[in-house]
Amino acid sequence: MDNFGEDRSHFVVSALSLKVSGLRLEVRSLLYFVFRLPLLFLVVHGVLIAISTQLLSAESHFKTQAPHYKIDVSYDHDKTLLVGKMQVRFTRNAYPTHELLFSLPGNRFNYPDERGTRKHKIVPVFSLKRFQDNLEDPKTPTGFSTGSLKINSVSAFTQNQSIEKHPLKYSLEPNPDLEVGYSTSNGLLRILLPKNLPDTKNYPGESTVLIEFSTNFPEHTQEGTANGMLVTVNWHPKLLTWIEIPGLNEKKWETTEDNPSPATFEVTWKAVQAGTLITTPGHQKLLAGQVVTLSVTKRPIKYFPLIFSRVHQQFSENEGRTMLVKNTSTTAAKTSYQLTSFYLEGHERRAELLHNWSASFLSFMHSRYGLKSPWKSISLVAVEAEYEQVDVLNNLILVPLPNYKRSEFLDRQSLGFLTRRLAQLWFGESIWSNQDTQQWLNLGIPAFFGLRFFQHNFGADAGIFDSLDWMNPRYRDHFFEKMANSVSPKLRYPILSSFRKNPDSQKYLQTLTYKTAMVLSMLEYTMGDKAFKKAIQYFSQNYQQNVIELLEFQQAMEKFNYYQLRTPLLPSVSPYNMDGNGSLEWFFSQWFGTVQTLDYSFGDSTTRTLPNGFYETEVSVNKIGLAQMPLVVSLITKDGKQFRSLVPGIKQQETVVFQTAGFPDKVTLDPEERLLETSKINNHSYNFFRVRFGFDWEKQREHLVLLVPGFGNNALDGNSVGVGIRYRFDDYRIYAIPGYGSKNKRGLYIFNLDREHLGLHGLEAGVSASEYGGVRSQGIRATYEPSNNPGELEYKFHTSFSREVLFSARNNPDNSDVIETGESNTFLLEHTGAVSLIDSYRINWNIWNEQPSLEMESDFSYVRGQAKLGQILRVGHRKWFEFDIIHATTSGKS
Repeated sequence: MDNFGEDRSHFVVSALSLKVSGLRLEVRSLLYFVFRLPLLFLVVHGVLIAISTQLLSAESHFKTQAPHYKIDVSYDHDKTLLVGKMQVRFTRNAYPTHELLFSLPGNRFNYPDERGTRKHKIVPVFSLKRFQDNLEDPKTPTGFSTGSLKINSVSAFTQNQSIEKHPLKYSLEPNPDLEVGYSTSNGLLRILLPKNLPDTKNYPGESTVLIEFSTNFPEHTQEGTANGMLVTVNWHPKLLTWIEIPGLNEKKWETTEDNPSPATFEVTWKAVQAGTLITTPGHQKLLAGQVVTLSVTKRPIKYFPLIFSRVHQQFSENEGRTMLVKNTSTTAAKTSYQLTSFYLEGHERRAELLHNWSASFLSFMHSRYGLKSPWKSISLVAVEAEYEQVDVLNNLILVPLPNYKRSEFLDRQSLGFLTRRLAQLWFGESIWSNQDTQQWLNLGIPAFFGLRFFQHNFGADAGIFDSLDWMNPRYRDHFFEKMANSVSPKLRYPILSSFRKNPDSQKYLQTLTYKTAMVLSMLEYTMGDKAFKKAIQYFSQNYQQNVIELLEFQQAMEKFNYYQLRTPLLPSVSPYNMDGNGSLEWFFSQWFGTVQTLDYSFGDSTTRTLPNGFYETEVSVNKIGLAQMPLVVSLITKDGKQFRSLVPGIKQQETVVFQTAGFPDKVTLDPEERLLETSKINNHSYNFFRVRFGFDWEKQREHLVLLVPGFGNNALDGNSVGVGIRYRFDDYRIYAIPGYGSKNKRGLYIFNLDREHLGLHGLEAGVSASEYGGVRSQGIRATYEPSNNPGELEYKFHTSFSREVLFSARNNPDNSDVIETGESNTFLLEHTGAVSLIDSYRINWNIWNEQPSLEMESDFSYVRGQAKLGQILRVGHRKWFEFDIIHATTSGKS
């Protein structure tokens, strides 16, 4: 009832407390009750419908009790073999009476999947191109190393549970609903249940089945063994969730495994070799053959990760760090947790850095947002991997080795990789979501909190280096905003869409991570810091161990979207108040359900002097994108005073009027840069210029001018040297470089002007003029190369026309330093394309033709052309054959 206010669950009906003082009063009160009864019925009925609707929304995925797994494990690290005896206790009325269905995730790498290659799960990172063009996901086994999960026996207790068991019928079946790239063979275990299955002792209504199994692990960076360590979550059979959706009369097993199948665990461990065991309940250093019973997990968890290592060392800061943080909202509340780090030898400095950074992050989450750690113990574990992306499994934070191997100069970049995923401890591992359509929870929300923590430590405009300003990409500008905006229109998909169905997984992960983070940043700005903090606390506390969708998150935000908590107040116009006070439907539908973009630009400003000596300035704001957000317009006067106005940002052009005592100097839209705009250069009445040598990254609001050196050598010019500029504004690119030739004693130059997206995305054209290498040339060119999804036909068309004057230089010129030797013009047509018929086979081609145009004067007549047909056949992990056929011809006088 909290969703409906404090007083809406109480109804006062005067007719229920009659005091008979006369027949007239009794009749009048009775009539009052009779006439009001239908209205009362409608109100109560409406409230009950609303309550049932919200409960259905919040609990549609889980209405069953989680099963309990009791597993005895014996592990041989040298053989990569795990043998288990598993008791599964389940509530009978939560599952079908005749069968149980288990997933066998250990068979996902039993065979290569004939349906195709597994999609990438590596989120792209700014300026890091590794794995971008790899067909295979770097998380899959090396080459193809087989892993398997075998079922040895299935049985159940008889009425005399202490000594007698009887076998159960079972079958192994394929699971075609698994994500493409995982083997479907023997993916399911179906157990047929007998009638009158007995209760488990001391657990009425619950029964137990027993499964003996063995798991062979592949050689794999994160689901198997590698370099002396085992990392796995898919090591045992998992009882799938029986989905029952009220009102739809539909029941089925959750065989896609996109939703978690949580359980409680009780695990006993023994390993043939000595080593360190790291799990969710804790960690222990064990002797060979030592048996240990791990703490029972009392609350359901998504999985039970096992990390067994013979190479890890434990960070020695008091055997982990316990941190007490005062809660600012209450006087006595405290939060405590134990943080432990495991690293490999030689990485002590970086291990300490990451450990302290993680502890600071947890403290920040509590002090800034009031979020207590959802886990009593948290472990950072260094793992073998070729990539940098950090993963979180329950309370285990897996940090790939590249983050430890980076130089001290790149400390902040490693901290950024870690920070981007730490909040998954709350959002993803304590609150769950569908891993096909709702990954904004475990990717986007952690990225948002990681951005806030990075800014808290280093500043809102901080880069990944602590001292340099040149070649220092900004964490927010480049690693978040630029990544969110750099997805081409054809490859943009709404945040709420299917990962499986999305043809370009990396672009979609880019959207899920960075766009979601920036959208949440705008949500915090829209609601105000206080309301957002209360809402995120409520969401975190009330949805743990629940599978949620966006609706639950939206309702939590709306519950605290108080009009009074935001400064300044939002404009009281549609759509901000269209669905009632506090509704955020306009925000969530726009940013999560569409691919609309946001862009405002400064139009113009006019100032006039009022009779009282004040200045009245009228500022026009243009709306370019389809999305809309409340927009702050700031005016700064010559005396340094700032004036602000909040405009709705709805109309194509809006006008803001300021009255100031000082003369206006500068106008800025969105001065704190809270909005995710496709361009920030047009937000100002003035320009920011960034001049750098060679190469640099500009901020979103800056014009970047690069000073580019040029060196060359040829027989006509001799040694040539020059310094030019590269400049880009809007869709235009300029490159101009003057130079000097040491042999011909002449000035040289190259000038190019290009424009992108010339009326069509992917179409660009340009003009050029140059004198270099004995050729004076003027030309035009055009290229069309649309973006495409993986697997689609790729193509590009390019054409150019240039007029050229060829000359040579004298070493000792008498009257002239140039001797012209001929004129020519060149017309070029080129076509490039590629297509992948299947994942492992790709065909590409390139065809071009060049010849002078007969319509213009030319001293040369020739035809040149080339055709190239290439084939790429992938035969294994990073192994492929390339076979090219090239045919070229030249004829005429050239």
